[in-house]
Amino acid sequence: MIKKILTVLFLSFVLTILAFSYSKDFNELYNLYYMINTNKEGDLNAIIEKIKNGNYGKIEKQTYENLILLMDIYMNPKSKRETYKLLNDNINKNTPLLSEKDADYMSSVADVMSGAINYSSFNDVIKLSAKAGEIYDNALKVNANHFPSLLGKAILTSYSPEFVGGGIDKAIPIFKKAESNAKEKWEKHVVYLWTSQAYFKNKDKANYDKYIKMAKDIFPEGAFIKNVIDMNNKGKGMFN
Repeated sequence: MIKKILTVLFLSFVLTILAFSYSKDFNELYNLYYMINTNKEGDLNAIIEKIKNGNYGKIEKQTYENLILLMDIYMNPKSKRETYKLLNDNINKNTPLLSEKDADYMSSVADVMSGAINYSSFNDVIKLSAKAGEIYDNALKVNANHFPSLLGKAILTSYSPEFVGGGIDKAIPIFKKAESNAKEKWEKHVVYLWTSQAYFKNKDKANYDKYIKMAKDIFPEGAFIKNVIDMNNKGKGMFN
């Protein structure tokens, strides 16, 4: 009986881990996305099409659609109005599914809302920030160690003013927890990169140098990190 119970508990644990991990294709996509340069664009576009045409369940497919939209907006910049419309239409499409208790899905919706903040009016910024924060927190109730939700919450907290509980000092412990739960190469790269920007904002050169180097060591030729480093060299960071 004890052996049977332990077997059930083990299988439940494995299934829980699998439920909160992206598919192999999507991890490959994220790795390509962050290492992307002009020589890799073809590979990236190919795997995006593969995922778009993949045989996934409704929630998983919508999760990937949400995240691919954010990638496309970064890779193929559009006007502010067009970008806002794309993000807002996506948010409306996701609204009927917000009762789903899938951490990957919930985090992807919050990511879209966080992305829309950059293109919204002041009143919408307040609403979107609050809603995105609520969804990240709900995802973390499902899985307290969910990397995308921890990272998303840390970034959102960094951008939020102190009077609503935000700020870099509040965000750094969340970045640290995200770092401790980063398993894939892209996860480690992106959390190191964003953490470096928190330290850049705080003028903590030692920790900035440490984290930007760790990020660069993973994807040294990536266009994304090169853009961030160029920005930092001009005295600007992701949070200022």
